[in-house]
Amino acid sequence: MDIITRFAPSPTGSLHLGAVRTAIFNFLFTKKNKGKFVLRIEDTDQERSTNDSLDEILKSLNWLGVDYDDGPYVQSDRLAIYKEIAQDLVDKNLAYKCYMKNQEIEELKNQAAKEKKIYRYPRTWRDRSDHPDNDEYVIRFKTPDNQNIKFSDTLRGIISINSNNLDDFIILRSDGYPTYNFSTVIDDAEMGITHVIRGEDHLSNTSKQTLIFKSLDKKPPLFTHVSMILGKDKTKLSKRNGSKSIENFKDEGILPIAILNYLARLGWSHGDQEIFTLDEMINLFDISNLTKSPAIFDENKLKWVNAQHLKRLSNDDVLKIIEIDFYKGINVELALSAAKEKVKDTITLNQSLKFCESELVNIGDEYKEDLKAEGTRELIEAFHTDALNLNSFEINEIRKCMDNFLEKRNLKMKQVALPLRIILTGSKVSPSIFEVICILGKEIFSKRIKHYLKS
Repeated sequence: MDIITRFAPSPTGSLHLGAVRTAIFNFLFTKKNKGKFVLRIEDTDQERSTNDSLDEILKSLNWLGVDYDDGPYVQSDRLAIYKEIAQDLVDKNLAYKCYMKNQEIEELKNQAAKEKKIYRYPRTWRDRSDHPDNDEYVIRFKTPDNQNIKFSDTLRGIISINSNNLDDFIILRSDGYPTYNFSTVIDDAEMGITHVIRGEDHLSNTSKQTLIFKSLDKKPPLFTHVSMILGKDKTKLSKRNGSKSIENFKDEGILPIAILNYLARLGWSHGDQEIFTLDEMINLFDISNLTKSPAIFDENKLKWVNAQHLKRLSNDDVLKIIEIDFYKGINVELALSAAKEKVKDTITLNQSLKFCESELVNIGDEYKEDLKAEGTRELIEAFHTDALNLNSFEINEIRKCMDNFLEKRNLKMKQVALPLRIILTGSKVSPSIFEVICILGKEIFSKRIKHYLKS
C-alpha cells in the first residue's frame, strides 16, 4: 500500500507548536515509507481565516524544510464539491435540511443550561418534508440510533463510541461552507489519505468522521492520536506558559533542524539518542514508537538542542547564517570554530563575532567601569609586552604566556582576562580569551591594546 499522509492547518493564526509537531510526524513517517505528503489548507472558518496567516504557514514550513509533495489544496476553492456531496447524502436520506433559526437554538441552549442539562439538537427537522421556500437552512448528518461506532488508533487500539452520544451534527452551513468534520472526510477520501497523525484533541471528532466515511462507502485512514504538548505547569500550551510561533523562534536564532529535532522528540524516541540529523530522523522514525503520554515543552531544552546543532555545523554553513563581514587579517576559521562551541543561538553567535568586523572596537560605557580597577592599565601594558615577545601566536603559546604572567604576579585569571576581553572585543560575549588573541593575530591584538592605552 502506498502511504499518503497530510498536514491540514487552518490559516487562522501562526503555526503553533502542536500543529508543527504533527506536521513533522506525518512528514517523517511519509519520507520513511517513500510515500506522498499532502498539504491542505482548511480555511472553511471564513471569519478567522486570513491570507497573512496562510502566507506565514507556507513560509514557516519552507523555512523548516518540511516539504510537501502535493498541494497546497485550499478548501474554499472546493465548495462545489462539498455542496454536491452533502446534497447527495440528503437524497439518500443520510442527511437532511434543517431550517431551525439561530434564535430558536439559543433559546433551547439557554433552557438546557437553566436545567443543568447538556444541550442536544432535538431533531426537529430530521423527518419533516414541509420545507419552507427561500428560507436559509443547514444540512445535518442523520446520526443512526444506538450504533457502536468503532475506529482503530495505532496508539490506543480499538475505540468504540455509541452513536446515542452524538448529535445530528451540521455538515454544511447556511452560507454554503462545510464544517470541519465534513470537509476533512471528503478531502481525505478524495485524496486517498491512508494515515492521519494528529493531536488527541481530535479524538472527539473521529467518531463523527467515521460515520461520514461509512455513509460515503469509503475506508477511513488509520488514525494515530498523539499526546498534547503541555507547558511546564502541566496545562495546555499557550502564550501564557511558553507557546510561540515558528517565526518567533526564527527571530530568536533557533535553527530549523533544532526545532524539527526537539519537537520530534516530544512524543517519539529512539533509545537514548537526543540529537538527530534530518536523515537520521527519517531513517529511524517508527510510528509504533510514538507515545500517548503528555509531552512537556521546555524552552531551555530546545535551546540546548539548538546549541548541539550549532556545534555540528560546518564553518561553511555557519558563514551562511551569520551577518559578519570579517576584517582582513582575522583568522576566520578559528573564529567560526570557537564561536559556535559556546553559543545557544544565532543571535548570540553574531554578537560573539562582532569583534572580528574592524581593526579597532568601541568600548561601550556599560563596560568602562570594569576597566577602572586600580593597576588594570599597567597589567594590560605588561601582558602586551610579554605577548609581543612570543615567536608564535598560537593558542598554546598564548596560554603559556598568560599562565607565566599570572604566576609571576600572583594574580587570578579574571583580573587580567576580563579587562583584556573588553579591550579586545568591546564585549563580555566572545570565545575564550586565548582564542580571541589568536583570532586577532599579533598585529590587530597590538593595535587594540595600544588604542586602549592611549585613551
